[in-house]
Amino acid sequence: MTSAGATCWQHLSGTVIPLPEPDVTLPPYHIAWCFGCGPENAHGLGIKPRLNGDRVVAELEFSPWFQGGPGVVHGGATAAFFDELMGFVMLAHLAPGVTAKLEINYTRPIPLGTTIRGEAWMSARDGRKMWAEAVGIDEAGHCFVEAKALFIEIGVEHFARIAEAMTPEQREAMARYQEGGYYP
Repeated sequence: MTSAGATCWQHLSGTVIPLPEPDVTLPPYHIAWCFGCGPENAHGLGIKPRLNGDRVVAELEFSPWFQGGPGVVHGGATAAFFDELMGFVMLAHLAPGVTAKLEINYTRPIPLGTTIRGEAWMSARDGRKMWAEAVGIDEAGHCFVEAKALFIEIGVEHFARIAEAMTPEQREAMARYQEGGYYP
């Protein structure tokens, strides 16, 4: 069961690993131009994750340009939402990581205009390997998505290499981002 009461446990363990520290806070975004959460990406999803106990949650009503089939959200946009949400679980556990494997089980199509609440949590960890699980439900408690992913913990040097290849415009955006000190 999720906190909203929906039954979504066909493909998930449901194991929730507690956060390592009680006063963990999530950054509002991790990169300013990120497709999933960046405020400078006008074409992105624009999710606003927050903590709810040991889970990361966010609500999203997909914009019309994320339409796949007639009147429903494209599966790739749905996958991006859950990849982003589960990525924030790694930040909540003070272990930034990159997605190594993503599995999405679409239990029903998401109609455009429907607000989906995503709930994600860490379900297992073994060294640098971290597993997350997530569900997507609507206000009525209907389950639309079950997701799980394997993340690999990475160090700051990973991002340093990326920064070296940035354009001047990207570096300017990164400077604004760094002033807020949002990355752990």
